[in-house]
Amino acid sequence: MLQKYTQQFRNAKPESTEAIRWLRSTAQSYATYVPGARGYVDTFFDDLDAIHKKHSKEVDDIVKEAYTELKDIVSAEGMSIVSAQKVWTSLQKYMDRILDLAGDASEDILNNHPALKEKLGGNIDQLKQMGESYGPEAKKQVEETWNQIGNVLKSGFGAGTVSQIQSVIQDKTQKIQELGSKLWDQGMEKAQPLLEKSPEVKKIVEENKDQLKQGNVQELYENIKESVQSGNMDKLKKYVNDTVDKAKKSTSSGKGGGLEQYLKMIPGGGEIVPQLTKMYQISQEHGEEAEKIAKDTIKEIEDILKKRVGQAEDLAKKARGKSR
Repeated sequence: MLQKYTQQFRNAKPESTEAIRWLRSTAQSYATYVPGARGYVDTFFDDLDAIHKKHSKEVDDIVKEAYTELKDIVSAEGMSIVSAQKVWTSLQKYMDRILDLAGDASEDILNNHPALKEKLGGNIDQLKQMGESYGPEAKKQVEETWNQIGNVLKSGFGAGTVSQIQSVIQDKTQKIQELGSKLWDQGMEKAQPLLEKSPEVKKIVEENKDQLKQGNVQELYENIKESVQSGNMDKLKKYVNDTVDKAKKSTSSGKGGGLEQYLKMIPGGGEIVPQLTKMYQISQEHGEEAEKIAKDTIKEIEDILKKRVGQAEDLAKKARGKSR
């Protein structure tokens, strides 16, 4: 079989259109000599098409470099288990270079792994939505997130992959939410003179503030400005209704932040979700008093969680102390 792979090298002449096919065949051939390598290779090539679509020239150039180096190894040393190990080391180096290009293809790569994407819940969708709504700086943060996810995926898929990606998304979501709050405050400060001129416009904005914060504040400002200047609120009402509907659908479908996903990780935690959903719906439909009850409830849950997390950390410290 080793002789067969030697002949494969001598006959191979990868052109651009055949580059990926050649690399796949060669990597699969030599992966058989390295324990556990076949799974790595299969995952890599499941995702390579997504990277090649966005970086075809770079990928083809890397593959041609790989071909030249691998052919030199085989020509100099012949074919043996030792040279097979050298070939595999070289292949891995070039596959890592291709994976370095994966940042802007990370979304496509995740789509190739629906089970992984499902475990991430709606956090990815929420992040994308905020990037689209909050302007260029938020969009840049989302692009950075994809690059970070690409770095995680580069290490392959293991037990810690989901938690690593969740950590990246959670961190970026918090930063973009803070950016969104800042943009909202700036937008409302700019809109304040207009709102003071029209109590009706001011009322509709204040009544739907929480949902409107999830939209594009610049678009909201333009609609406020047009409504106040023209005296016609039809366009503003349509914008507000569309934004509120979108926010409610996002929350009800689980795309609002992944809370359900985290609660379900805790035994019995999933039973809390319907109650929180019901409270949210009531708070949206029955005014300020119901909203205050909902906020007070969340505050109480937060205080209890802080207390219990402290107890869990103390327990973990004692366990580490006993293990020493």
